[in-house]
Parts: sequence; structure tokens; C-alpha cells
Amino acid sequence: MTQAVKNVTAVVWPFAIILLGFVIVQSVLFMTNALKFNKKYNLYSKDDLKSIAKSSAVSSIGPSFSVVVVVIAMISLVGPAVTFMRTGVIGAADYELWLADVVATTMGATIGGERFTEAVFTCAIFGMVLGSAPYMINLLITLKPLDTLARKESKKKRSFIPVLGMTAELGFLGYWALSTASGGIPKTVGIIFGLLSSMGVTAAVRKSGNEKLNDWILGIALIGGMVAAAAADTLLG
Repeated sequence: MTQAVKNVTAVVWPFAIILLGFVIVQSVLFMTNALKFNKKYNLYSKDDLKSIAKSSAVSSIGPSFSVVVVVIAMISLVGPAVTFMRTGVIGAADYELWLADVVATTMGATIGGERFTEAVFTCAIFGMVLGSAPYMINLLITLKPLDTLARKESKKKRSFIPVLGMTAELGFLGYWALSTASGGIPKTVGIIFGLLSSMGVTAAVRKSGNEKLNDWILGIALIGGMVAAAAADTLLG
């Protein structure tokens, strides 16, 4: 970590703490309102909520590993405060580093290099912040209309909301899988092995009748895919 990064980090720490505090409060309020909304309109049962909580906890394991690996490198380049602030809000450490590198390169410097001064680093931070602005704008435009539709649809016996959520998730996963698979043989092997892992767990659930295994399908697929990708990369390297 260069001296310029250390100097800026000392200034950024208070703002990073305030921003992360806002994110934590926002998360708590969102969870509270979501549970109240569900209780009012009875969208999911208590068993459904428990299953959702388990699946969410397990599915966060795989992506967290990849973020931690990049964060370790990110701390040495842009300091702990900026890393804490950006990954705590967005979570895409590699995306943040890419934005910072674009700004630094545009200004004729490289991250961690001699020309990476306080001024360049400050501009890089602004670049990282502005890079996430489109997501915030999208929320401001679409969140309220979707909330209104969800309220109207919840009163009907047949609703398009579950179909909308499923299609959106399938579209995201399909795009992500194709984009990642084109990145090389190890990534393709990881995706295929993750798919086979999930299919294996599903078959085990059907054979044993243990429905609790369903909550672990995504976590097992993520870990299995990462192990297979790492093994393929080692063998090919």
C-alpha cells in the first residue's frame, strides 16, 4: 500500500463507517418491512420463510469466497477503508478494481504505481462510486411500480409475481453461465460440475425423501463448481 493510499485512507475511514452504517440500517428496515408485508398479505408460510432463510444463507457461501480472494488483493492496492466501503455496499470486488483501474489508466497512472497520487486515487474512488449509480437510478424508477403491482397481484388467486421472479432469476443465471463459460476451460468445467452436483443432490433427495437437502443444493453446487474449476486450472496450467 503506497503512501498516497495511506493518506487518503485516513480521510475516507469516517465516510466508510457512515456509509456501511446506512447499509446495515437499510437492510434491517427492508427485512422488517418485508416480514410485515408477508404477514399482511400471507404470501409465504412460516415453513417457506425458514426454507428461504436456509437457502439464502447457504447460497451466500460460494460468492463470498470469490469476493474474499479479490478483497485481499484490493486492500493492498486501494487500502482497507475504500475496500470496506465499496465491497460492503456493492460486493463486486473485481468490478470495483476494474473501475479504479479504468480511471487510473485514463489519467496515465497504474494502481499502486508511482503516479498513483492522492489526486488520482480520489478520482478512482469517484469512478467506483459513479459506476454503481445506474443501479440506484434503476431502483428509484422501478421499485415503487413493482411494489404497487405486487400489492394488487397478492389479492388475486393467480398471480404473475412468482412467474416474474422465476423468469428473472433464470434469465440472470443463464446470462451469467454463458458469460462465465466463455472465459476458458476451467470456468466451463466449474459450471458443468456445479450443474452435475445439483443434479446429484436432487436425485439423492428423490431417493432418500430427505427434503432438507434441498436447502443445500445451491451451496453444494457452488462449492463443487469452484473445486472443479480450481482443479482444472491446476491441471491445465
